[in-house]
Amino acid sequence: MPEWKGQTEGGDVNQSVLIRILKRVDIRVIYCFLPFVVLYYLIFKRKRARSIYLYLRRIQGWSYFRAKWGTYRNHVLFGKFLIDRFYVYAGHKDRFIVDGLEKDLVFKYFNTEKPLVMMSAHLGNFEISSYLCGHLPKKLNVLVFGGETKQMLRLRRLAMQGNNIKMIMVNEDMEHIFHINDVIRDCEAITLTGDRTFTGRRNHTYEFLGRKAVFPTGIYNIADRYNADIIAMFVLGTKKNFHYKVHVEPISIDPQIKGREARAAAYGQKYVEILERIVKENPLQWFNFYDFWNLEGNAQD
Repeated sequence: MPEWKGQTEGGDVNQSVLIRILKRVDIRVIYCFLPFVVLYYLIFKRKRARSIYLYLRRIQGWSYFRAKWGTYRNHVLFGKFLIDRFYVYAGHKDRFIVDGLEKDLVFKYFNTEKPLVMMSAHLGNFEISSYLCGHLPKKLNVLVFGGETKQMLRLRRLAMQGNNIKMIMVNEDMEHIFHINDVIRDCEAITLTGDRTFTGRRNHTYEFLGRKAVFPTGIYNIADRYNADIIAMFVLGTKKNFHYKVHVEPISIDPQIKGREARAAAYGQKYVEILERIVKENPLQWFNFYDFWNLEGNAQD
């Protein structure tokens, strides 16, 4: 299974310029430029585009032309969600609405004394919920890639201020593992993506969308040790601008399952089943821009 390594594109300078523009220009004007930006990426960032094409063609089983068109639409959606986040950074978070009765369910978990583990994925626009949720009754720790640009990390930190949210950086020194253990032990909440593997984590292979894929399972070991609540949560785009919907689902397993590794694998299986169903319902909102299933060597298209 390939490992993902990367950061938000654009660099510190371009990201700063975008913020200044969005402070003064309505976001819908920026949306108008998205088709042209996407065409650039489809031409000059072909490896990323091909990964999405192969996912739609081989995993979702779409026809050649539908997969090509879907690759374009996937990139447009990703660009739109990214711009939405930068619009929040520019001070316009009041323009956005996160709908869904399940949002109330999340707050119920935050009002218990038990630790909470929220498993998300690179699906939809989960990150925007951290900026729009308001002040949380329990501290939420967000696991983020430590190799991001300094500008992106600064913007995220500022957007989370006042919401009782703290970032934990994922770096090669693996120090984040100790932080994860500490926050769960202290009955805080933590959220992380469960669909990317990094060196040093415990992993397990599952059947996902008809193919074998590797997912991390170490977090379930820690969560189970401290009897944490574990939920899957995704924030998905809707057809309306500025509107997102929340999907929340508890991740539970048969209490009769014994053994730390067996229980962690069972939690991972449940997460994969939930993720598979949501991806099938929202295939164009899957944003893993690398060869997730190692399809490149086998693809004929």
